[in-house]
Amino acid sequence: MSYLHQFKICHGRLKSANCVIDDRWVCKITDYCLWMYRREDCAEPLTTYQQSLKEVYTPPEAQSGSQEPTLTGDVFSYSIILLEIATRNDPVPAEDSSLECGWCPPLPELISGKADSTCPCPAEYAELIRRCRAHNPAHRPTFEQIRKFVNRINPHKVSPVDMMMELMEKYSKHLEVLVGERTQDLMLEKQKTDRLLYSMLPKQVADDLRQGKPLQAQSYVSATVFFSDIVGFTQLSSTSTPYQVVDFLNKLYTTFDEIIDNHDVYKVETIGDAYMVVSGVPRENGILHASEIASMALDLVSVCKTFRIPHRPQTQLQIRAGIHSGPVVAGVVGTKMPRYCLFGDTVNTASRMESTSEALKTQCSSSAFYLLEEIGGYVLTCRGVLQVKGKGDMVTYWLEGKRAAAPAKDARDPETHTDDYSSIPGVLSGSDSADLLCDP
Repeated sequence: MSYLHQFKICHGRLKSANCVIDDRWVCKITDYCLWMYRREDCAEPLTTYQQSLKEVYTPPEAQSGSQEPTLTGDVFSYSIILLEIATRNDPVPAEDSSLECGWCPPLPELISGKADSTCPCPAEYAELIRRCRAHNPAHRPTFEQIRKFVNRINPHKVSPVDMMMELMEKYSKHLEVLVGERTQDLMLEKQKTDRLLYSMLPKQVADDLRQGKPLQAQSYVSATVFFSDIVGFTQLSSTSTPYQVVDFLNKLYTTFDEIIDNHDVYKVETIGDAYMVVSGVPRENGILHASEIASMALDLVSVCKTFRIPHRPQTQLQIRAGIHSGPVVAGVVGTKMPRYCLFGDTVNTASRMESTSEALKTQCSSSAFYLLEEIGGYVLTCRGVLQVKGKGDMVTYWLEGKRAAAPAKDARDPETHTDDYSSIPGVLSGSDSADLLCDP
């Protein structure tokens, strides 16, 4: 450009697209003086982006379009190229081409995170841009002055190949950082998806579905199923708006969900006001499933005594619950909105225990009663013989609560302190061991 201006030749269309690189990595200028030959051409109308780009490179004194190209106008266009080099970006983003573009883009130091941090003299570089795009054309330097200024702020000559290798290395490092950030974002989104999926299906089942494995129904020898529903829910729903019912159920079941997290149970589903939970499925836990469900049932009934219905705070919430233990079959049904479902007579019996229960009480079947008696620690009272639809006569029990822990003996009294290991298989009680010492 300094050479062209020595002969008073104005480029008139200086922009980064007209700066090309030859096979020796030398920058060369093209398209100069062609505006004289293209003046009468009937060119196609410019797009919004092209028009905005043209306005950015056009100096303010030539915005009207009637003025001929000038030497100072080329200097202004050169300042926009310097700005592109510093920011590594187009002066007019393609996605923002519809916006009104000013003729004076911001300086590189004002663009956070986009300026070239390795510029040897960023302050002098920004000052050069500021001088080249001065609003008054008389205050702009000539290209000869610009050439000397650039040589002064960048005295160390670097070969074009070394410069390109350095830029490629910098670009590679930038890509590594970018890929790392995107990978971290992807992992966070994957964790969110996993939490959502694991809240709908058991973890092992969800992992098998994700891997495309065929899911087979699995049989469980012993599990305990819990059912509960709200007493008087039909009457409550008829006198409430749908939004009030949804808000009430959401708050109630959110409270229930927080409680069951403290127990080894799995929430199967909620259907209307019905709440179904199981223990021993999909993770087997011996016979402890009965105690896990029993403890959970006591907690749920207890919290209902203090829970207040949002739109009817004076109304006492009452639920009835029922539990039953027995064999079940579990599996995923369907491909659209798949659900983990339980099948078997145990589920039906547990539902009958709930439907024949009473408000704020938990009814247990005989099988659940025997397991809880074997585990110990629970207070159960016999309700008697009950006529159950589809089951005939059944003896059922009320789950009243937990037994208080027996007071511990004083360990400082050697006469009263004894270690009882008789409950451990293979260890005899004190009386049995005494018999072994007797003379036959």
